[in-house]
Amino acid sequence: ILFLSVYVFVFAFKSVVNFNIYTKPSIETKIYSIWHIETFEGGGKSRLIYLKNLATEIEKENKGILFNISQIQPQKLESLLENSKPDIVSFGFGVGKTLLPYLVVQDNSYGVRDNLINSGIFANKLYAIPYIIGGYAYFSHNQTNSQTIYGNNDFTHPKNTENCIVYPSQYEAYKTFANNKKVNLIGTSRDLFRVNNLNEIGRLSATISPIDDYTDLIQYIASVKNDDITKLFISSLLSSEYQTNLTDYHLFSTLNTKIYSTGIYNDMENAILKSSSPNAF
Repeated sequence: ILFLSVYVFVFAFKSVVNFNIYTKPSIETKIYSIWHIETFEGGGKSRLIYLKNLATEIEKENKGILFNISQIQPQKLESLLENSKPDIVSFGFGVGKTLLPYLVVQDNSYGVRDNLINSGIFANKLYAIPYIIGGYAYFSHNQTNSQTIYGNNDFTHPKNTENCIVYPSQYEAYKTFANNKKVNLIGTSRDLFRVNNLNEIGRLSATISPIDDYTDLIQYIASVKNDDITKLFISSLLSSEYQTNLTDYHLFSTLNTKIYSTGIYNDMENAILKSSSPNAF
């Protein structure tokens, strides 16, 4: 009995000494900053949500990776860049020149149409990739002697507006068109969403004619940091699978694959396929 008592005590003591408490391996958290800068009205939903939904998908598949997405007012961009820099930036026309000194060269065009990808090139190097595109359209009540109107925007501008009346904003121009049958409207993809909805509920019976020769309603994606995660985010954003989600936002893909097959959005998509665009920088 004495022998067994001593043996059990010694065995138990050795077991306690050699026992390593299990701890769950820690995962290092890495946060990526994304700045989203809008310089034109979108379609039916926020482009910021479009980015956030993708970020959530990538975070689920890559433990320890987090994205902090902030919407930045274009007027505040220069002052913000004095103190901080994003890892990835989403931006529209009018701010590309300010961002260019911080951007890294992209080594992949991800299947974006040739006529669009060229707008993200500066000095023969690709810095920004178009990932969302909108278009302009001519909206009419089909009445004679109507004056054409459009909204002012400091960053984007439709063509052929010499004889038009300029309103303080595109939304003000749209409201005037919706309530005044004696004016026509040069509008954006956002106006397409608004007016088409009013047509469908019977409040308007306006004609919508997409403009097929020009658009500067383009959202670009670019990066300041060049690593596997920034590349993963950009490639996922420009995957054909994720681009088809743009139908939920009433906006249009920059890839060669069409995402609409019928109706006015198909007409706008066909017009955009032919449109030229200026350089982002």
